[in-house]
Amino acid sequence: MRIALALLAAAWAMAQPLKQPAPVGEAGWREDLKIFAEKFGASGMTIDLQRGPHSKGQKDFEKLYPPAMFHAEMERLNSEADRFSDDEMTLALVKLVASANVAHTMVSPGLRFHFFGRIPMSMTWFTDGLVVMAAAQEYSDAIGARVVRIGKMTAEEALAAVGPYVGHETDTWQRLVAPGYLVTRAMLDHLGLAGPDLNVAMTFQKPGGQPFTMDVRIADPRTPKLKVEDVMHVTTPLYLSQPNSYYWYRYLPDSQTFYIQYNRCANDPKLPFSEFVRMAMADADMHAVQHMVRRVALDLRLNGGGDSRVIGPLKKALAARAKTLGPMYGLIGGATFSSGLMAAIDLRNDLHAKLVGSPSSEKLNSYGEVMSFALPNSKLVVQYSTKYFRGAKDGQPDELIPDIPAPPTFADAMTGKDSALEAAIAAPPR
Repeated sequence: MRIALALLAAAWAMAQPLKQPAPVGEAGWREDLKIFAEKFGASGMTIDLQRGPHSKGQKDFEKLYPPAMFHAEMERLNSEADRFSDDEMTLALVKLVASANVAHTMVSPGLRFHFFGRIPMSMTWFTDGLVVMAAAQEYSDAIGARVVRIGKMTAEEALAAVGPYVGHETDTWQRLVAPGYLVTRAMLDHLGLAGPDLNVAMTFQKPGGQPFTMDVRIADPRTPKLKVEDVMHVTTPLYLSQPNSYYWYRYLPDSQTFYIQYNRCANDPKLPFSEFVRMAMADADMHAVQHMVRRVALDLRLNGGGDSRVIGPLKKALAARAKTLGPMYGLIGGATFSSGLMAAIDLRNDLHAKLVGSPSSEKLNSYGEVMSFALPNSKLVVQYSTKYFRGAKDGQPDELIPDIPAPPTFADAMTGKDSALEAAIAAPPR
């Protein structure tokens, strides 16, 4: 019943008209390129009452984008404005901005041009391969299967081909972002992976099974999809049970673990973070009095950032309870990003927490504090970084490596297992 209702709702949404923009045209692109170069490469500093001093354009622009290279590319794009398609020009800008490999700095095509059409699948990279986690009903046989080939390329070859379009500081970030590009018609056409009939020949393989090939047709992005948990009856792990909540907590009696998930570095309008901390700590104290808390697990695996100051009340509260709540573990993963990453660093440095999971998706010394602008004709959104942050001390690795490695695997996804939380619970007492 739940699947049927979801499909009906998605079918209704698809029936609503979605107007596609007219081609940008030569004059439109020339104007956009001029504005892009001026704003993205703007020099000097500006002051904002909320954010403080920050650069007008991309921080350290000339260091990240050598002037000779940048100006040569801009001249090339201007000279090709009468011949490039909207897709080609967009991908050229995406690639140019990604060339500095700053994860926070990017050009976002959104659903414009042929970034609108996409194969109706959602794919995720695990340590042991690219796996289909959701798909349109007609391709449901591929759900839970590893992707062997996309058109003429193996999954790894496709990842490498998309790499230059992803501003990645780590391999983790590239594997996190690349599947989102690989499903778009614009990228599939660019790589020669889609046929003239808008079909993409894809080869899959399920554990213990033989490879099989399906022609997957590029479709409307609103096409309803079935999820792996619906089709394969996989139990949803605890950390994926409330992905849209800003933050929440639960006491786990079987392991006597006080579990807190911190998904956004922001205040929930319905429950300010300081009030949430008060409620959570009152519950933790109640269990601690009964000697029923052996550890605290603070889960940052879905935290993509926000305001780094928000977590302050929780850090203070946990520091005051270091002797009553037991050792602390921070759960991190590829999606732990920006202020979420800074929170993980603080847990390790200030609260002596052990980090568990998989490596971070950005470097500890990196650019952030983003701002953005939209190009008037193509409507592309350009996001740029205005500050440089040093998160690693001298002599430390420039990547956040967990103290206890427990990366998510294909097998975990197919069984609903949470290796990171289990590793934290199994860690010997300190």
